[in-house]
Amino acid sequence: MTERRASRFYLRVVQFVLFVTVTFAIGYLVYYFPNTPPLLRHFAVKHRIPLGDKEAKKPDERFLTWFNRDPERMIPQEPNVIVSPADGFVAAVGPRDGKQHILIEMRYTDVHLQRVPLDGLVVAVEGEGKPLPKGMTIGDYTLEKLAPYQKWTVLRTEIGDVVVRQITSLFANRIEVFVKEGDQVKRGQRLGRVLAGSNVVIELPVNVHVLVKTGQDVVGGETVIARC
Repeated sequence: MTERRASRFYLRVVQFVLFVTVTFAIGYLVYYFPNTPPLLRHFAVKHRIPLGDKEAKKPDERFLTWFNRDPERMIPQEPNVIVSPADGFVAAVGPRDGKQHILIEMRYTDVHLQRVPLDGLVVAVEGEGKPLPKGMTIGDYTLEKLAPYQKWTVLRTEIGDVVVRQITSLFANRIEVFVKEGDQVKRGQRLGRVLAGSNVVIELPVNVHVLVKTGQDVVGGETVIARC
């Protein structure tokens, strides 16, 4: 009788552990849906190798070519417009800390190259892709990131300072910025790249007229997101 009780007890423990594990996995996938969770993004980007090649150490070059694609864009030429700095969909729009914030979520299948939203002078490139300093206010748009990494580029423009923030997580902590302090940049110019899916936030003066809405798809360098 004692052995039966012990067996039942261990069986229940195993069942409970399996239940908790499966529940956590489903919740994790649902939380990030429709985007790819960071753990899966990290695995897919850094460990994808050709089938049948057990000795391969590098990711599949065909996959990297597709993932790092850099298509040309038709940059709007009309005056007084601001273009999207990234491909993806608008996850949030609204004022915060005296600025208009537009959060763009990049899906796994989106182009991961960022572009300059409007003409200006680069006055700062900060963050260097390292973990954010302790105690720094990172805002609601990074709360779902595990150990968020961030670079931000400050542009001095005719409408005031504009900030483009490239944000990613511990699992995809490679952020590149192609411009540097002192550069004169043009609308639609290539600004940088983020590995795997992540967020791009653009901070605009409050007096601009935002044209995009939450849930709207945008194309970096092409979609007009605001007028000034």
